[in-house]
Amino acid sequence: MALYRRGPVFWWKSRLRFGSVPNRHTMVRLSLRTASPQQARSRAAELDLAKDAMMEQMPILRRNVKAEDMPALYKRAFERELDRVIMAQFHEPGRVDDHLAFNRHYARYFTLLATEPQLLDGSLESYEELGMRGLSEADADALAALVCRHKRQLPISRGQLMQDLQDQGIEPGERNLAACGRVVAAAYRNANIEACSELGSPLSEGDIWPLPPQLDRLAQTEGRSTPASHGEADTSSDVTPAEGPKSQDEPTQVQAPLLSMYAQQALAKKISDGAWDKARVRDINGAVAIFIAANGDLPVNAIAQKHLIAMKDLFPRLPVVYGRERKNQNGEKVRETIEEALLRGDDLREKWNKDPVAADAEGLPYVGLSLTTQRKHMTWISALVTHLEGHDPALAPKALNFTAVRKTLVNPKKQGERHSVKNNQKRNAGRLPWDPGELQQMLEAPVWYGCAGLWNRFEPGDEVIHDGSYWVLPLVISTLARSDEIAGLAVADVVLDCETPYLYIRENSLRRIKTVSSTRKVPIAKKILALGFGEYVAAMKQAGHRALFPEFEHETMEFDKCFYKDLFRPLRSLVFPHGTSRKRGRKDVDVPSIRTLGFNVLRDEEEKTGREVFNKAHRQGLGGHEPNDTEGRHYDDDFEPHQLVELVEVLAELLPEIPRRPLNVRPPEHQKFGKPRGRKQKTIAFS
Repeated sequence: MALYRRGPVFWWKSRLRFGSVPNRHTMVRLSLRTASPQQARSRAAELDLAKDAMMEQMPILRRNVKAEDMPALYKRAFERELDRVIMAQFHEPGRVDDHLAFNRHYARYFTLLATEPQLLDGSLESYEELGMRGLSEADADALAALVCRHKRQLPISRGQLMQDLQDQGIEPGERNLAACGRVVAAAYRNANIEACSELGSPLSEGDIWPLPPQLDRLAQTEGRSTPASHGEADTSSDVTPAEGPKSQDEPTQVQAPLLSMYAQQALAKKISDGAWDKARVRDINGAVAIFIAANGDLPVNAIAQKHLIAMKDLFPRLPVVYGRERKNQNGEKVRETIEEALLRGDDLREKWNKDPVAADAEGLPYVGLSLTTQRKHMTWISALVTHLEGHDPALAPKALNFTAVRKTLVNPKKQGERHSVKNNQKRNAGRLPWDPGELQQMLEAPVWYGCAGLWNRFEPGDEVIHDGSYWVLPLVISTLARSDEIAGLAVADVVLDCETPYLYIRENSLRRIKTVSSTRKVPIAKKILALGFGEYVAAMKQAGHRALFPEFEHETMEFDKCFYKDLFRPLRSLVFPHGTSRKRGRKDVDVPSIRTLGFNVLRDEEEKTGREVFNKAHRQGLGGHEPNDTEGRHYDDDFEPHQLVELVEVLAELLPEIPRRPLNVRPPEHQKFGKPRGRKQKTIAFS
């Protein structure tokens, strides 16, 4: 996003300033054409004198701006903006609250302009990101209004930037203007923070996002530490600022970025390179948030082993579910911070320890992250350090031992019916297969037999919509595939013009797959094709979609999560409001339990028929497992679709007799993720 603009006003001013009216020099040149030889010589001499005078008056401008120029540029911009804001406050002294709110919004706006201008593009994704960073809906709306306003009237004048550079003897070229733009934005940000203090109501700690160290240091140079340090963690014990000029023999120390800033840079780099997909944003942000809650937002080169241990010590204190959005007393949407979650977790832990039976009967949330989740958080911090070591080893922290920290991770204490392999539980206690009859009952819902409309899929009616909510669950049941493998299919992954139509489950531009062995060709059951699946694929291809189910394609959320939230979880709650017959404690059968049932059905078929087509190797080939036993060695090549057809047809018998309806895809405007805002949710009892 540009920090300034060139428009007709600036063009007109430059025309007026640089000579639209002929000057004395030009008039002398024109008169030489009609003068006599003697007059011409006299006037030529006058012209030479004029040239010399002009050369003496014109300043010599440097071509490039330098680092030592930045403090003076910052000071001019800071004083100019602070004077402007204070004069506005004097002009209307009775509107103190309005001035405070206005200054706070502009301080946030200029912070993003100086650090992350991509979040000021006005997109829905950027709006949601602001909410994830702790802004209330009202504050995010106010910031979005400023973004909209300054798309046409940008807040930093190009003319002022040019004048500031010229006053310092610097040529106001495009590169120099771009180089000082972020410095001026940082100055304007701090001026708005200082203006709040002038009103006698300084902004609270953490209300405005901090600046990176290189910009923050400019404010400290000018002796204005209050706005510069606003919302910033104290890192004086970890980083010593440079004092005085260094000799040529002494290497220059490079200021390390804060962990929060570096995490965003690494994410952007990894996603751009294709090493990570966009779903990693949630993983990285979650791990970094816990680290910062334990240690503060440290420079990356200041991270030490004690900080990893401090992060690890928070895992047993966090509730299993935290960080959810809620409404405060004013009705504004706020998200639970890590600090709030820790306080809630400590309170819950005390109740569990005091009376576990009563806590379990009351249904209190569990406390302590699972061992898998703990390892995942440590892995993502380790990935950031590895990325730093590979790109800028001089800034990488030294002597971090992630292996030692992982070895000290433990499962949380047993609470009620919470199950864990490490707590002397049976290894298969965590997952049971679905009951076949109950799984059929799941598909006898209005989604497949007739619903009340696109946004009322669980209410009985006359309409059947063919989309991801209609197709994914039957495909998961009949293929042994994982839900993200089906929900994240590309249109090109469906092959129909062959003897055995099949799904090519592979890594695509939409999502990854679990392992290399997960790549396989899975035949499509006749029941699925009879419902019009081929016609649906053709319709999505004709509409130009890349994803087979575009309503499950989200910027950061994975396909299986979208499927689970939009269909599976509400459907299971609707059909089994008190849980299925396989529910044990608080744990009920879930999407992965469908695969467990499928493997059991095929194993039983082998025992009943004794046919080789149902043996372990074929089952593993269909389910995307690596054959790792003696039997699997005889099947080094991947199975072709026709070799797995019988397995798919046996699994398809788990489906009820769903009636075929004419193809009815979503309207074009709703063939994407999301639902209309403000739509009332309906809860329908299912009998």
